[in-house]
Amino acid sequence: MANKLISEETEWSRVSEELKAEKIKLAYYDNTLIPFLGKLQKKKVLDYGAGPGILVTALKKLGADVKVYDLSEDMRKQASQKIGKENIYDTVKEIPENNFDFVICNLVLCIVSEDEVKRIVKNIKNSLNDHGFAYIGFCNPKLLNVPETKLDLRPTPKHKYEENHSYMKTKKEGGYQIIENHRPIEWYEKVYKDTGLKLVDTIFTPEYELKQRKIKDFIIFKLKKTK
Repeated sequence: MANKLISEETEWSRVSEELKAEKIKLAYYDNTLIPFLGKLQKKKVLDYGAGPGILVTALKKLGADVKVYDLSEDMRKQASQKIGKENIYDTVKEIPENNFDFVICNLVLCIVSEDEVKRIVKNIKNSLNDHGFAYIGFCNPKLLNVPETKLDLRPTPKHKYEENHSYMKTKKEGGYQIIENHRPIEWYEKVYKDTGLKLVDTIFTPEYELKQRKIKDFIIFKLKKTK
């Protein structure tokens, strides 16, 4: 079924066309997140790990002053075609500190190393202004034992939920495979706290039922800087 394997964070440009076509993900994740942002007119928004810029394009149409950072040069190029090159940061060092009303980081932390998670969370904290909020989301770790959702096919786990580990899963929409880094929700919450971010809310995408299992595909953490 799958003919592409994404095992490194630098490889996502290989499935950029598949990412654009992921309609179910868009319906569940993006449509859950956007209402939480409220009125976006003139709000400064950074999408950290924006991919081809699909979500940030929608936010720009809603009046937000949007900026993008992505590790992939190809992804930055695709995003720049949608929102303008002047709105793209080529390096982390270009991202201004204490600046953004919202920083969004979607489906990134689950595909990078533990050390990189900590670096990214620190960068996000530093880029928020004192009244800003970060929304960090990824696939729900509680689905580790769920073999099939509308989005993914997962193997039988070889590790417990509490154990940090990596496994390969298949994306049903795009037909490609990724190496996902599983960590329990509590592990992420500790990273946020240790970095100086306060957990304001934990949001899940809408629940549905598939093969007699109740499923919430994504978890989104709403965070703010601690004083």
